[in-house]
Amino acid sequence: MDAEDRISMIIVLIDEHIKEEFTILQLSAWAGYSPGYFTRCFKSKFGISPMEYVRQRKLLMAAKEIAKGRRILDAALDYGWETHSGFTKSFTSVFGYSPVLLRAVYVRDASVKGDRHLMEAYIKTTQIYKKPEELWQILCLTLKDNKTEYDNRKLRKIYELAKSLHEGEKRKSGEEYITHPLNVAIILADMGADENTVCAGLLHDVWRGEYKEKISLEAGSDVSRILLSYEEFKLTHKSADDRGALVALSDRLHNMRTIEFVDPETWKRRAEETMRIFSPIASKCTDFRLRSELDERSIKFL
Repeated sequence: MDAEDRISMIIVLIDEHIKEEFTILQLSAWAGYSPGYFTRCFKSKFGISPMEYVRQRKLLMAAKEIAKGRRILDAALDYGWETHSGFTKSFTSVFGYSPVLLRAVYVRDASVKGDRHLMEAYIKTTQIYKKPEELWQILCLTLKDNKTEYDNRKLRKIYELAKSLHEGEKRKSGEEYITHPLNVAIILADMGADENTVCAGLLHDVWRGEYKEKISLEAGSDVSRILLSYEEFKLTHKSADDRGALVALSDRLHNMRTIEFVDPETWKRRAEETMRIFSPIASKCTDFRLRSELDERSIKFL
């Protein structure tokens, strides 16, 4: 078993025993490595130390329980914190808001929130089989809720361009293909991306061959630069513009959310690729929710 397989095995074991106490000695022993070598391998793969990964996973699991109404102190004690104040400090450092918020806030509008069970610990998701126009409304509402400045006419023009270039295409689920770039744009909008990055999200799957010149003319130079960076990232997993990487990560997240529509052989390959390539890059993103959901969905299919 190579190092990457061993690290993936440890990730699964951490989730299976998430309420238990961990030490670096215990985790490295499970992997069959020395603590120093294990830490280097883990950090190379995920961008953070093993113990920081454990801490963040515990916080995410606690957040889910609190969002469903559980007392904050009870969840904190279950996941290894001894005091309410210590847990709140750790929680706020990762999520950027107090756990008290999750006790009070639930899904406000099923048509907008889809099947999300909590508002702030996950990036916005939508139900499958929503019509493109419904998703368009969700996109606009998300931008408005995040107070992102955008030109509605420009964004609508980009959406119509993407829709026309995807005309007649279907996803594995049977949905119109345009629903995928719309969902990618919604993910970007929920993470606070700017207007041009959201536009790039709408156009990312038609940035190819004969369409590039048309897109460059209609979408403008900044959107084109982001798409070029996205193209570079797909080839090298590096990009000169972080916004291109963010589009690629959002694309991967939506594909992981709809992974059940592809064949079973693809599940494991895509999950392993996500853990190996996309999660470490997502760990450098300022939005902790992105890496957390990529990890969680990958673990499910591993």
